[in-house]
Amino acid sequence: MPDWKWKCDRKQDIREENINMGDNRSWELPDPFLREDGSRVEAAEEWKEQREYFKRILEEQYYGKMPPRPDHVRGERVESKFLWEESAIYERVRLYTGPEEKVAFHVHVYRPHGDEKRMCIVIPGGDGLDPEILQKAVQQGTAVLSYEIDEAAPDDTERWNQGSCALAYPEYSWRSLAMWAWLASRVIDWLEAQSFADLNKVVVTGHSRMGKMALCCGIYDERAAITAPAGSGCGGMGSLRLTGSRLGENSGNAERIGVMLRKDRFYYWLLDGMAEYGTADGLTGYRENELSFDADILGACIAPRGLFLAEGLDDQWSNVFGTQISWLAAAEVYRWMDASDKCAIHYREGGHEYNLEDWTAMLDFCRNVLEGTKKQTNYKIMKEGEVKCGYSWEIPCVKTR
Repeated sequence: MPDWKWKCDRKQDIREENINMGDNRSWELPDPFLREDGSRVEAAEEWKEQREYFKRILEEQYYGKMPPRPDHVRGERVESKFLWEESAIYERVRLYTGPEEKVAFHVHVYRPHGDEKRMCIVIPGGDGLDPEILQKAVQQGTAVLSYEIDEAAPDDTERWNQGSCALAYPEYSWRSLAMWAWLASRVIDWLEAQSFADLNKVVVTGHSRMGKMALCCGIYDERAAITAPAGSGCGGMGSLRLTGSRLGENSGNAERIGVMLRKDRFYYWLLDGMAEYGTADGLTGYRENELSFDADILGACIAPRGLFLAEGLDDQWSNVFGTQISWLAAAEVYRWMDASDKCAIHYREGGHEYNLEDWTAMLDFCRNVLEGTKKQTNYKIMKEGEVKCGYSWEIPCVKTR
């Protein structure tokens, strides 16, 4: 028997053992329409209350509690120059915010020359973004704002709680994903005073751990007209319950919650209690099905604003299988709201990266949703008769606009 076949069979054996030992909870993705009292949402006007219910759960169990919006954000331009034969402007801006302006970080702004209002892409990464991608986005009339995190919320096992975010707000339970999302929202605060920014066309994006950040920001900041996590995997749009590669559940490598939150890895991204639902080796499901939410709920919390996922089919860590079914389940909420065209996924060959093909599809989706342009790329939206798996619940039959 091939080694891979034995491993897959062993994982299934372990799962069946767990179920036979008394675990009778479903491993299907949770129903986004199910209220806390066991009844179901029936009308579109009830979705806002349901969304707030899930946001409270995520705050208490997943991301931690974030501080409210500060009373001001002050920006100080410290560098400015022309790029690409003066077709674009680059600015380095230092933002000051929080109590006594204790939180400070740099934002790198790339925008077309002129003050015409633009669609704005907010993404972490400092000044290290791919120049080809930046130039393509700006040449298409988009402003890209890339912010630094190391000073305010370092991505570091030892220093994560020594940045200015944690020090300025010690009374809050937030962990690093929430801190990075909060910083993205402060960039949007600053955009509100900029003449080049169209505040109805703000996009928050990121890849891998920063894709997880983008999802968190989109859930809690409704100014994000489109949320675009790429390769976000565990802690993002990859299902916590169901994992696998392009070949299906339990095949290939996919990071599970118990692995991600180990003390020698990324325990500081989410609240401590989340690690208890997984195992340190991540070989099979453990208690993930006891959670009242999964990645489909995270995606549904964006609805009916835009949601776009970019995934590499050969990405061994972002849970391609679990991301697909989470997207399908979240897209059910969009279908119920007659907004299927605002929830999309883009697949490509290749691994764990956020490349020009991904950005091309993401920008195409954004222009299509926000500006009404014709679709140019092969991103996918849910269609009638879609083949589904991972859940058996149906959308409510009764709906009003």
